[in-house]
Amino acid sequence: MFFIEYLGSFFSSFYFVFIATSVSFVLKTCFLIALIKWVIYSSMKLEKHFYFLFAIIVGSMLSDFAWMIKLVQVLFLPQLDYKIILFIVRLAWIFFIIQYQALALFVESLVIQKYKFPFRQKIFVLISSLFCLIFIFITIFDFNCIDRSKRFYLEPFFQDLSVFYVLFPLILPSVYIVLQRIKHGSLPLILRKQVSILMTSLIIPVLIADFIQVCPFKIRALEALAHNYAAVSFTTIFLTLAIYFCARKIFGLRFLNLKTHVQRPMNMNFIEDFKGVLERLSGVTSYQELGHIIQHFFKETFNIPITKTHLYFRKPDEYAKEESFNAAQDTTASLVETFLVTHAQEINAMIKEEKVLIYDEIDFTHFYDACDKSAIVLQFLRTVNADIFLPIHEKGQLIAYIIVERHARMGHFYSNVERDELVVFSSYLGNIINLLQNKQLDILIEQEQYLRRELYHKHQEISQYKESIRSFLQNDKFQHIGIIFYKSRQFTFGNQAAHEFIDININTQQGHPLAQALKKVAQQVETFKAPYKMLTKGAHNMSLVLSAVPHLEQNSVIITVSPPDISDIIKDSIDLLKDPTEWDYLLYLQTTESGKLIDQLIPGTGHLLLNFKIQLLKASLSKKAILLDMPEQDLYPMAEILHHINLRDVLHTITLQGPSQNMDLAVTLFGINPIFFVTSEHEKPLLEKLHSVGTLFIKNIHFLDMETQENLAILIRYGYYFVFKSDKKVMCDVRIVCSSNKNLALLAQEGKFSKALLEELKATTLTLPSLITLPHNELQALAQGYSQQAVISDDLRHVLELTEKEKTALAENRPASLQELKNRVHHLLVKKSKKNLIYQDVEFNTVHETADPDLIVAARLGKQALKDPRIMMLLWNKFKNQNKISAFLGVNRSSVNRRCKEYNLI
Repeated sequence: MFFIEYLGSFFSSFYFVFIATSVSFVLKTCFLIALIKWVIYSSMKLEKHFYFLFAIIVGSMLSDFAWMIKLVQVLFLPQLDYKIILFIVRLAWIFFIIQYQALALFVESLVIQKYKFPFRQKIFVLISSLFCLIFIFITIFDFNCIDRSKRFYLEPFFQDLSVFYVLFPLILPSVYIVLQRIKHGSLPLILRKQVSILMTSLIIPVLIADFIQVCPFKIRALEALAHNYAAVSFTTIFLTLAIYFCARKIFGLRFLNLKTHVQRPMNMNFIEDFKGVLERLSGVTSYQELGHIIQHFFKETFNIPITKTHLYFRKPDEYAKEESFNAAQDTTASLVETFLVTHAQEINAMIKEEKVLIYDEIDFTHFYDACDKSAIVLQFLRTVNADIFLPIHEKGQLIAYIIVERHARMGHFYSNVERDELVVFSSYLGNIINLLQNKQLDILIEQEQYLRRELYHKHQEISQYKESIRSFLQNDKFQHIGIIFYKSRQFTFGNQAAHEFIDININTQQGHPLAQALKKVAQQVETFKAPYKMLTKGAHNMSLVLSAVPHLEQNSVIITVSPPDISDIIKDSIDLLKDPTEWDYLLYLQTTESGKLIDQLIPGTGHLLLNFKIQLLKASLSKKAILLDMPEQDLYPMAEILHHINLRDVLHTITLQGPSQNMDLAVTLFGINPIFFVTSEHEKPLLEKLHSVGTLFIKNIHFLDMETQENLAILIRYGYYFVFKSDKKVMCDVRIVCSSNKNLALLAQEGKFSKALLEELKATTLTLPSLITLPHNELQALAQGYSQQAVISDDLRHVLELTEKEKTALAENRPASLQELKNRVHHLLVKKSKKNLIYQDVEFNTVHETADPDLIVAARLGKQALKDPRIMMLLWNKFKNQNKISAFLGVNRSSVNRRCKEYNLI
């Protein structure tokens, strides 16, 4: 009881009533301003109901204002002249009558087309005017009478009578008329929804609230009205909220026709839905398949049942070849064609104006602005039982249309956002249907596949560019330039930065490559008395620029050491490029991990090898199918590089030793039609397993049977394949790498190789320069690169460095492949180390034994790889043998065994 009494006292407090009425007044003011702005900017013709609505809002605002002025005098300004308060209250009574008269006319004008005042309303207007004149008379002639006992004695009677009049004889018939219109369903659905919300959420609550208050503007002793303040505050709060939420709902439903379409927030998932349907449309090859895709799209995007959406073509003869019409479809198509012929002008004009015909939208517009054109279109939509008629045009011609059945989505209207989505979808669909009718859909699919590959390639190029720039930014921490002095065959550090760049003792470790580079620079300047610059490697394989100048006064050489900039990296090699515009790839080779992997595989320089490495990098960053033309031993390393840089997870190799004699390989690759299964269990096709994660490497592709070659060509060109012995298409994203030692063009001429597959492969063929014809200097540089890779210890490299005689011997008896050259160089180094009795001290790199980039990383780490669980797991998965791991890393088997147990590998 105490709590209820406390709530009663709280709601009946003057402060709370003042706040509630103030909020209500502000909200109605904002609503009025917004309505005026909408009317001004819409440049539309003002109908009667706009004036009625203005009168309703102003009258309601003046009622709130009267309460506010009275409470201001009680709470804040007791000295305020009571004459002013009494004048405003009496003025509010006048507008109270006007408000309800306008409300009665407003609700009737909403639901009656071309509304004219009935005789009943003319009588009510006369009575309302009489009440207004009485209150005007009292306001003017009783203005100075403050004492209640001396005022016009019939004023309370007229107040009570006016309240009874507006709440019962005046408004109730209008409410009854509206409810009857809603019940009988004679209104457009949008208008019916508007009026239902307006009646249930606002008008009826207002009537109840005013009935509860009885006489909301009667000015009597405050003590006498104390019991009424709680009702006033509570009803004011309730009505304020009702006005706000009701306005939000009905204005989204084209209230008073201020908006041209039903409003709704943007559908943020439409882009994802549209992307999905684009992928499905890109592979459609039949009209029936197109219809199913459209039905599923409308179900997922617009929540329309599949059975309620139908696609029709203007030329059904072509469609009938694949799918026959049923009786209902025949009837609908005939009705549409009849209307399009007999009322072409009206329907085409409406289509041009609206883009898509939505029954509820047109019906609502027609209710307020009836015309012959909209009447014909409504009759057309009713005849074909359509909620939506979505025309599909191609080059200005109506080639097809989509019909959504009437009441397919009960209780929900199609908003402006959905209308725009439908228009976008129909625009794209027109191109698809045109291509399908003209048998050009394959061209579109091919173009989309090409664009996907180009987009991926550009994305990879951008990633390489970012990685390259990042490598330069990381060098920014070395802000200083190292200075070294060379005099009398001795090097002297000139500052601390030189110590940071050079982490060896140059004078004692003369065999170290960095010491040799410094000595070469110094001697070059000392001999020719001219500046000299070269690029070399420092600590942690960091690139350094050595710049030396002579110091003539002290007969010494000054050497500066600094990280390279872009010009330092590319200027020495840019003249070797076949295409100078590819200088960015030259930069990627030197600064990115992908480039370093390629440089690890082919450490040589020179015109032929450099351009091949650039082509290899470009191919690695692409999704295009690649044909490898190179010696057998180099095929797998190249495939590994392409696979690794392409960020794929699984590399699957198929080696063909001879022509395919059966269809086992085709079944393995593409699967087979289920009706051919001998057993219920079957393995997934290889291409399905590799989809989006794998690379398929086919050695000796010329041994494939012709049918498999053709299907493979389709996969490369369009991005899908056909299940073997089936018309089912499966989208597939697999990187294809293949090789052949035959002249495929000649085989294609002889009919022994697919011309379609040859067409796809010949544009992306990687041909390794033959080592037999490679220039002498490039071969020597390549051999020197393999030599430096093979020896891990920098201190012993000068001892094991290939001599000119050994390089000449390699050139005279040239290897056929990179792998053979690498093995021969390694064999020479081992032989030389044994001859010099340092074999036990030399730690050889096992990189030459593998082409797997992951294993190359492990080989570089050597015994340090034991500390990395991820690398140890990789080695275990590769070798499955502790002895092989220990031999590969050059460590004891016991160390490998201990680490395998620690990482739970055994």
